[in-house]
Amino acid sequence: MESLEEKLRASAVDNKVPCATAFKVAKEFKVGRKNVGDAANRLKIRFVDCQLGCFQVKKATHEDLDSVTVEAPLADRIKSSLVEGYLPCAMAFKVAKDLNVTPRRVGDAVSKQKIKIVQCQLGCF
Repeated sequence: MESLEEKLRASAVDNKVPCATAFKVAKEFKVGRKNVGDAANRLKIRFVDCQLGCFQVKKATHEDLDSVTVEAPLADRIKSSLVEGYLPCAMAFKVAKDLNVTPRRVGDAVSKQKIKIVQCQLGCF
């Protein structure tokens, strides 16, 4: 049976693993997402392509957010989910699931409202 570290190495391209892949690895190995992050750190593997848009292979600029409209239900849900003015990563995913929108939609709405996402589930920030 393949180990978590072996799976991460096999999933890496140029020593980088997409966030969504890391989430799938955690589910496959029935471990917490932070455990996957810790293993990646030990292996010097970097996560890329955050599902919320916090980091990409290329730095996200969010220049296109001027045209993004944040609907009231999404804005209200984000506001009610804040912890000390910040939105925890896990809560952003819960908001996305509960409102049936993509995590990236939540991330863009948060960025548009100049709110920071904190406590990455993989331990990146």
